[in-house]
Amino acid sequence: MGSARFITLALRLGLFQACLGALSVLTLGIFNRLLIDEFEVPAALTALALGSQQLVAFSRVWFGQQSDRCRWKGLRRTPFIIGGAAAFCGLTWIAGRTVLWLAEASQSGNQADVIWRGLILALVFVFYGLAISASSTPFAALLVDVSTEKQRPALVSIVWSMLMVGIVAGAILLSSFLGSSCATAELSEVISGVKRLITAAPLVIFTLVVASIAGVEPRLKADSDTSLRGQATESEMSLKDAWTVLKSSPQVGYFFAVLSLFTFSLFLQEAVLEPYGGAVFAMDVCASTRLNAIWGVGTLLGIAGTGFLLTPKLGAQRTALTGGVLSALFVLLMVLAGSLGSISLFKTALFLFGAAAGISTNASLTLMLGLTSPLMAGTFIGVWGLAQAYARGLATISGGALLSVFAEFSGSQNSFQAYAGVFVVQALGLLLAGLLLLRVNTDLFQSKVEQALSSVLTSELD
Repeated sequence: MGSARFITLALRLGLFQACLGALSVLTLGIFNRLLIDEFEVPAALTALALGSQQLVAFSRVWFGQQSDRCRWKGLRRTPFIIGGAAAFCGLTWIAGRTVLWLAEASQSGNQADVIWRGLILALVFVFYGLAISASSTPFAALLVDVSTEKQRPALVSIVWSMLMVGIVAGAILLSSFLGSSCATAELSEVISGVKRLITAAPLVIFTLVVASIAGVEPRLKADSDTSLRGQATESEMSLKDAWTVLKSSPQVGYFFAVLSLFTFSLFLQEAVLEPYGGAVFAMDVCASTRLNAIWGVGTLLGIAGTGFLLTPKLGAQRTALTGGVLSALFVLLMVLAGSLGSISLFKTALFLFGAAAGISTNASLTLMLGLTSPLMAGTFIGVWGLAQAYARGLATISGGALLSVFAEFSGSQNSFQAYAGVFVVQALGLLLAGLLLLRVNTDLFQSKVEQALSSVLTSELD
């Protein structure tokens, strides 16, 4: 595949990730803000409702395995990607209507209605999470199907950079539907804007998903040289057999643990970054909110550049170590900035931390796509996605919990010492994850999985 054709394909596939990024702005950004600020729904109930989509992350393994087995008109991944997209776009509209329904109960002052309507919203997001899993896991497996090992670092760079682009573009475009600032607009205007938003956004996003995926996946041919093996694997291999293959290589369990540690450490700051800016640097709400944008831009540049510049030269393992070491150093630089009270140093350190995190993310994603078998890519991607989803959720909870723990020693939750404690733990986790990723052996993984597949397929054919 020529370079121009490859980049075109990568940008097209990246459009799917951009759509997911825009959706995250809508569900976790706009819905979250409206429920808490404008509609005065309790923050705990809002967090439960919107965060419930992560409760079903375990389904990624099943959806991945099913996409390995699928043979619909010679396609494995496409039916799941488009079908899942249709589901999560439809559920976005339902979620939006439920948000407004919940808002009515909050405005009426009926707390009982607020609670049970909030629980219904949580149920909607459970199904939303299932739809995201059904679509995104086969999508990641599709990246394995359409790329070579040499192409994957660059493919990861482009596709996951588009995720960040989607977040930025989504924030701009989606907010335009709400008219003026939600902080100053009349509540009736906000509600009208939400109605327009939840009608237009799902239609546009679904159209873009179809445009990004349609015709990309190569159709399986019955007369191909791998047909016998592929048909047995895709159509006959049970979940039990797939589990046998998963257990065949110690690298599976090892990478699952290390990927979980990396993801946990990377997002440990998510719950405390903005409060850190307010408590230590006396930033106002708007200024502290922009901190995530600084981190996000750094991450975008790190992800985008790594696949083209670092990974091809250093290899994924050493690139991951480089990112882990740099991430740890820049997190500690954020601590130093707090001790000096320097806002400019803090913002610089945060940007550099984002760039280093992007380096580590690209390397870990490259390893993730390499630690698959082409015949079981969906299953393996589902396992890795499970590790990331639950580790990120645990990190968000743990960041706040650690802050409370360190507050017991410092005397105040808003003290510099309490926040510094959280960041030091994060730095140690990132450094350890980078070191442990050095021991990931893709060749050993492939040989063990190949042996297990041969054994399973032999038993199936017998």
